[in-house]
Amino acid sequence: MKIYTADEIRFVEERENEIGMEFLRLMENAGAACAKKVEKFVKKDTVVCVVCGKGKNGGDGFVIARKLVEEGIKVKVVLAQGAPLATDAIEMYHKVDVLSVDVVRYDWDKILALEAISSADVIVDCIFGIGFHGEPDDDCAEVFKMINCSTATVISVDVPSGVDTDTGAACKYAVCADYTLAITTLKPAHVLFPAREKCGKVYVLDIGISEAALSSVSPRLETLSMDELGALLPSRSISAHKNDFGHVLCICGSKNMPGAACLCSGAACVAGAGLTTVVFPESAYASLASHMREVMLVPLPEIDGKLAATFECMSQLSVFIQKASAIVIGPGLGQSEDVTELVQSVLKTAKCPVVIDADGLNAIASDLDVLKGLSIPVVITPHPGEMGRLTGLSVAEIEENREGIASEFAKHHNVTVLLKGAATVVASPVTEAVYINTTGNVALAKGGSGDVLAGIIGSLIAQGLNEYDAACCGAFIHGHASDVVIGDTSVAGLLASDLFSGIRKTYLELGK
Repeated sequence: MKIYTADEIRFVEERENEIGMEFLRLMENAGAACAKKVEKFVKKDTVVCVVCGKGKNGGDGFVIARKLVEEGIKVKVVLAQGAPLATDAIEMYHKVDVLSVDVVRYDWDKILALEAISSADVIVDCIFGIGFHGEPDDDCAEVFKMINCSTATVISVDVPSGVDTDTGAACKYAVCADYTLAITTLKPAHVLFPAREKCGKVYVLDIGISEAALSSVSPRLETLSMDELGALLPSRSISAHKNDFGHVLCICGSKNMPGAACLCSGAACVAGAGLTTVVFPESAYASLASHMREVMLVPLPEIDGKLAATFECMSQLSVFIQKASAIVIGPGLGQSEDVTELVQSVLKTAKCPVVIDADGLNAIASDLDVLKGLSIPVVITPHPGEMGRLTGLSVAEIEENREGIASEFAKHHNVTVLLKGAATVVASPVTEAVYINTTGNVALAKGGSGDVLAGIIGSLIAQGLNEYDAACCGAFIHGHASDVVIGDTSVAGLLASDLFSGIRKTYLELGK
């Protein structure tokens, strides 16, 4: 699913105006589609207050108010910024003004306007649309605060007033919607924090814009729906056998962190890999053997509880590298000179895609030149702190420009970058595409969840997905898994191993 910036959607509407519908019809269609959705939240004797700005978003609000009145719903209109100024909005306002609708101008009667907002059962926020930046004036800020203090159901049209459509920034008193009705497409504000928190549940409404107009631009940002995820995941023939679904080699774990190997390899199995082998230090054998029944265990020589880079270890490891369809390296390895040497050696000798996570990233952070000239695809899965070590930037700098930094690193080092966080980002090394993940919750902010994610991605690559699609689908599945199990475990109580059940439920929902 493509995510359109403000300028991109404006261009689309301009194009539609040229080849199909004129702007006034687009506004009519948008308002009608929104009104139909608003009706679903209306009960007997419900009072709806439509709060309109002076621009096109306000014009949508006037259409909504008219359509609701035509359905016999009691409606009040508040002009938050006085009379409308946009040409189309003025015309739509005149159509409302002739109806028996209470219209209150905030600039003429502040008390009555605020009372109309505070007494409503449903508030439709049409003050600002995709053009808002910065901070509102004092009067608009007061209207925002009154909406947020209300006990009404708040429905924002296109984006909540007070959020920046393209950056996801939100002003101090930005409207906190229960629902947001996205016109035609998703916008960055619907998927980027902190604006995403202001949107509530987002519905995308079709207002009749043609595919020809939509395809007149090529949006850089994208996300996935469940249907799109299902289409990307491989189908399974009834005559298939385990070798058809790939062999994942997980090089993970240490004496002190055997759980990382269990979680990573277990996730690879649950996500559908036909075969999974886990390589780990000998001292972790008892822990893994007591927990892992479905994976092949390969204990190798170690130094101080971590894998050694000795000739014996590397020669044994090379046998399994040659058999692998995908390799995941890093979770729980620990840090040592031997681990660094081992990770870099695996990258140079691997014949299949490699997913680098956790201590694997630490092993390459001081020498990113190891990524140059590799003939294999690589996926890296850093959290912001690890990304900071890879780039030399602070966590704050990374969080301010997650999409840009991930994309630049992907291009410069020829790797697929999955930058973890509240809105996980995936950047491609070969296209301009940047994926923003919309699934997941704060329950994932717990040790071990990243190990599960790495295992899922490795599994999907082994099953035939390309690295970018595997990272995007992996992020979606990982997040959705947490969404479907927190009702059984609680947000605070979710364990990384609980995600296995969530992965199974996600696949069941997809019919896989």
